[in-house]
Amino acid sequence: MKSGLGQWLLVIGLSLVLAGSYLTWRSLRAGPAPAGEVSNITEIRDDAPLPAFVLRGPRGKFGNADLAGHWSFMFFGYTQCPDVCPTALALMKELGARLAANAAVPPAPTFQVVFVSVDPHRDTMQLLGEYMAAFDPSFVGVSGTDAELLPLTRALGVYYRRNDGTDARHYTVDHSAAIYLIDPRGRLAAVFSPPQEASKMAADFRRIALR
Repeated sequence: MKSGLGQWLLVIGLSLVLAGSYLTWRSLRAGPAPAGEVSNITEIRDDAPLPAFVLRGPRGKFGNADLAGHWSFMFFGYTQCPDVCPTALALMKELGARLAANAAVPPAPTFQVVFVSVDPHRDTMQLLGEYMAAFDPSFVGVSGTDAELLPLTRALGVYYRRNDGTDARHYTVDHSAAIYLIDPRGRLAAVFSPPQEASKMAADFRRIALR
C-alpha cells in the first residue's frame, strides 16, 4: 500500500494533469480573477446549472433540487481514505466554525457540505451516515454507480480510479482533492485546489457569496 504522502502526491499529480486544462478553460470564460485572489482558488461563474443528476444517501435521494437555495461545498472521495478525505472534512468543519464565530456584518451565508463517495461498492448508506456523523451530523453523504456519478464528475472535471484489480475488499482509490463551491442556483462558482486553508477559504467564500 502506498504511504500517505505518496498517495497524496499521486492524487494531486493526476488531478492536475487530467483536470488542469479543463479548469483553465472554464476560468478563462469567467474573465480575469479579482485583485487579491489567492492562488488555490479558481472562480468559474458558470451561467448554466450543473447537469441533472440523482445520487443516494442515508437521507434518501439527492439531486439538483437539493442544491437549490443553498451554498454547497462538494468533495469527492471515499470513507476508507487514509488522509485526504478526513482532512478535507475536518477543514469544512473548521470553515463553518470560523464563519459562525466571525462577527462581521453582514454575516456570510450558511452552507451545506456534500461528500460524494466514488466507492459505492464499499460505502453503504449506513457507513456513509456514520462517517458523516463522525465529522458533523449536518454533512450530507451520497454516492451512486459510475453511470450515476458521471454527470457530476464530467461537469466538474473530477478524476477517480479504484485500484481494485487484485483485491475487491482492500484497495485504495485515487481521486481529485479539490473542493467545489456550488451556488444557490446550482451552478459551479469556484474550485478550491489543495492545499486548502480554512482561513483563506472563509475569506474567499464570504467575498464570493456576498458580492
